[in-house]
Amino acid sequence: MNPAPQTTTLRAETLPSPLAGLAGAAGRGIVLAAFDRSLYLDLDGQIVALASSELSRGPIVITLRHPGAIPAVNTGAPVRLHGGRLHVGPVEVDLRDATVWDPTLLPPAGATARSAARSVVIDELLAAAPDESIADLLGTRRDGGAPHSLLLASLSKGLGAIDAWLSGRLDAASASAIVGREVAGRGPGLTPSGDDLLVGIMLGVGVLPGAAGVCSVQDVRDVLASAAMPRTTRISGAYLDAARHGWASEPWHALVRALVGQPEHVRGAARRLLGIGETSGADTLTGFCWVWRDR
Repeated sequence: MNPAPQTTTLRAETLPSPLAGLAGAAGRGIVLAAFDRSLYLDLDGQIVALASSELSRGPIVITLRHPGAIPAVNTGAPVRLHGGRLHVGPVEVDLRDATVWDPTLLPPAGATARSAARSVVIDELLAAAPDESIADLLGTRRDGGAPHSLLLASLSKGLGAIDAWLSGRLDAASASAIVGREVAGRGPGLTPSGDDLLVGIMLGVGVLPGAAGVCSVQDVRDVLASAAMPRTTRISGAYLDAARHGWASEPWHALVRALVGQPEHVRGAARRLLGIGETSGADTLTGFCWVWRDR
């Protein structure tokens, strides 16, 4: 007879306000994806991430008071939430004393993002983005291979449609159809590059004056999220839905605060964003910078 697996108890450090209700809720689910320092869960249809304290706070992320790797949990392992404790395979996470924070991304308080900051961010992006990223949409850095060139061409078609819509030259339904066909779910990764591009645009229209063009900020977010979410992975869809609400990870808050400051602060905040995922930080920052321009 095999002994019962030993349970490892961890404590949650932070909860984003959209997940604050979990501390008093009950539910069941499964592990969707497992990595060394993070797990993605389906909890009664809601996507929730667990992450070690080394990773950033995020709008769907419960951070743990635990550096380094999370004890091994298999994809498909059962998840149960009860009494403020989240049981994930052999791991138990105590949510009850976690600090709740608000992931709503707001414009810089009492100031406007400096246009010069955009050049600083783009320079850092083009200099330091991974080769596999879509930063080439903002400037030429290299000769891409055929698959990458095809991806950039497809995303460029989608951006053209979004630009026409924000400028009043195309209706929302037509723009949505093109975005769904050319951008949604495009590219590799847990959150495909096309989805990350859209997240950056959705965050940008909320904090950059005039970025939404002739449209309202919420219309832009609703149309882009609705176009992409049915055509991508559930985990990526959760991040798209968070951006629809104007929620962002902690490094985005740091960047927006830096946009009214000195260039070295802007550069440092952009560099931190570029460290998110394999290409997700760079791809999302590409969308943010793309929408931040004169029309």
